[in-house]
Amino acid sequence: MAQEGIDVVRRLFAAFDAQDWEAALGLFDPDVEWSPVEGSYRGPEGVVAAMADWTEPWDEHVVEAEEFVDASDRVLAVIHLTGRGAASGMEIDQRFFQVYEVRDDKIVRMIEFVTRADALNAAAQP
Repeated sequence: MAQEGIDVVRRLFAAFDAQDWEAALGLFDPDVEWSPVEGSYRGPEGVVAAMADWTEPWDEHVVEAEEFVDASDRVLAVIHLTGRGAASGMEIDQRFFQVYEVRDDKIVRMIEFVTRADALNAAAQP
């Protein structure tokens, strides 16, 4: 299961990189829970809303998945984010840690953390 989950999450980031939104949305379970640091969203339409909310204030915005880690029955993705705010010009260069749950080749849940330790702790929870 772990490698299959990693493959699904890799395909998600490849679809994001290629801006193949149809392929990306096809990787989500209809009831996916998407929980970035800013809040929680439900369903593929919630993922789209979360992405729109996040990218809108940025003039430049690059998200790179640096690492995928087998975390028991979950996947830890280490995300490197760089960007510059459209209005403020503020620059960001930060890593986030996303824990994915994959079932039947579909992403059913993603929770984002600011620290690797918190993400690994959450991944270890039943």
